Amino acid sequence: MKIETELHSLQRSQWPDSGKVIMANFNAESIVVYQAYRASIGEYAAKNQCFGGDFSFNRMSWIEPNFIWMMYRSGWGRKEHQEVTLAVRIKRSGFDQILAEAVHSSY
Repeated sequence: MKIETELHSLQRSQWPDSGKVIMANFNAESIVVYQAYRASIGEYAAKNQCFGGDFSFNRMSWIEPNFIWMMYRSGWGRKEHQEVTLAVRIKRSGFDQILAEAVHSSY
C-alpha cells in the first residue's frame, strides 16, 4: 500500500484551531487505520494482503488512525500479541459507521 505523506510544517497549517477532529490519511472513499496483531496474524495478512490464518472476527479489536499512537500503545511492537502493526485501508462509510456506534470511554 502506498501512503501519501506531507511535511508536518505544511500539514499543520491546515489543522483546525479547536474542536474534535481525527487526524488521518483519508480520502472520500477510504481511510487508513492501524491495528496491532500477534506475529502469525500480521505476517499472514502482509503476505496474502487479506486477513486469514489465525485471524478471528470473534475477538475485540481497536483501530487507530495515528501510527505513532498505535506504536506507543503496542509498546513499540513489544507487547505480547501486538508485535506486528498493520496499515489497513477501510471504506470511509465503514469508518463513519464505527464512529457512530462507538462507546466513549475515559480514564
